[in-house]
Amino acid sequence: MAYKQLNPVYKIVAFTEAKRHGDIQRVAQETGYTQSMVSKTLRGLRNNTEIVNKAYRLVKDRQTNLQRLTAALA
Repeated sequence: MAYKQLNPVYKIVAFTEAKRHGDIQRVAQETGYTQSMVSKTLRGLRNNTEIVNKAYRLVKDRQTNLQRLTAALA
């Protein structure tokens, strides 16, 4: 099976939509970077694929509020 690489911007947007309180701290602990570096990376001010990938994997299966609202209206 071939995997398609996702655009880092897509991963950051997905994280932003599904993040919860404490997620930046958790990503910082798991990657070994400071919370400041993680926050700046996820706001697009720095480039670090390790942080972006870890943040995306953390939230990729979470359901966002928009998805819940869409499902409720359907």
